[in-house]
Amino acid sequence: MPREITSNLIGDDTIKRLKKFKILKNLTLDQLRTLLGTGETAYHKRIAKLVRYAPREPVIREGDFDSWIFWVVQGEFAVMKNNVLITVFTEPGEVFGEMSSMGEDSRSASVIARKEGICVSIDMSILDTLTDSTVKDKIRSGIYQLKSERLNETTAKLVAERQRMLEQQKDLLIEQLKLMEKEDRLKKWEAELQLREQALNQGNGR
Repeated sequence: MPREITSNLIGDDTIKRLKKFKILKNLTLDQLRTLLGTGETAYHKRIAKLVRYAPREPVIREGDFDSWIFWVVQGEFAVMKNNVLITVFTEPGEVFGEMSSMGEDSRSASVIARKEGICVSIDMSILDTLTDSTVKDKIRSGIYQLKSERLNETTAKLVAERQRMLEQQKDLLIEQLKLMEKEDRLKKWEAELQLREQALNQGNGR
């Protein structure tokens, strides 16, 4: 099971670190404190968690419904869809789980710790309880920007893969043409040899 290191991350040192993370970097320190709450309720105390995961332990399960976003602190986290590896997050501050955190869609992929790792996780349902529209807008803007970046990266990868396949097809076509030319030359040589053999046979028969 994941082991929670602390249930309350609302310390100045931690908030300064969180401010460097994607999605959160546009927030001021005060806005981050607003996002994470002040710890006066049990819910606010658990809005943000620092969790340690064992090797091969799931962080997100495909098909689940929840509103948590995760930031890598250390370790390697593999994104799997239908048991196929999609990508791996290894850099501190990299974020995952944002795709379904703001809507009603279920998790589209699973995330597994490849080795022991630590994540910061924040429940984005807190946005529904915030009165500060600026914080809401910045968070939503950060998530949409990240989604756009991921979409652009995916599109670029697909374009690059398509280009690679076209290059491979071109190379195969060139090789096929070369083979056809070789076959044509061989057929011509065979025909010439047959003519020579016929001519020799006719000469020997005289």
